[in-house]
Amino acid sequence: MSVAEAAHRPARTGRAVALWLGFLLVIGLGIGLAWIGAGSLRPEITTSGLQFRTIKAGKGNQIARSDAALLDYVLTADDGTMIDSSESHGGPQPFAMDHVYPGFAEAMSRMQEGGEYRITMPQKIAWGEGQAPQGWPKNSPLTFEVRVRKVVPGGAAMMEQMQAQQAQQQQAPQP
Repeated sequence: MSVAEAAHRPARTGRAVALWLGFLLVIGLGIGLAWIGAGSLRPEITTSGLQFRTIKAGKGNQIARSDAALLDYVLTADDGTMIDSSESHGGPQPFAMDHVYPGFAEAMSRMQEGGEYRITMPQKIAWGEGQAPQGWPKNSPLTFEVRVRKVVPGGAAMMEQMQAQQAQQQQAPQP
């Protein structure tokens, strides 16, 4: 074939177009899968302003208002300074929804036994319009890393009874 014949022969652009479309499709799928995978890194933000992220899913039913839960937690300020932890109180601590910040109760209702969670809440759903505890940075959100060790169905009532008994013992006159 001469050079003149080659210049007049129709080009096979269909293969090139198909190859480029294939590349674009693979790139698009990769971006889509990365977006879906990154979804687990983005917290769910509720209407109250609570940011809730599941780090490790738990099993069983979500914690109910009547339940008590044994939790490991670390509370940090916005700058990462640790403010409190269950470890500083001797290990996992029992909690019931009626005895925690409203934002923490909202988060507990989304947790399951064995799960690990990261919760960030603005001060307005922690202690409301009231004064922040002494030493807490003004307008700094509360960030909790929480691990649910055990959920006790109906345990909230048992916790209330124990707390009432302890309060009575403290008020009783000492001999």
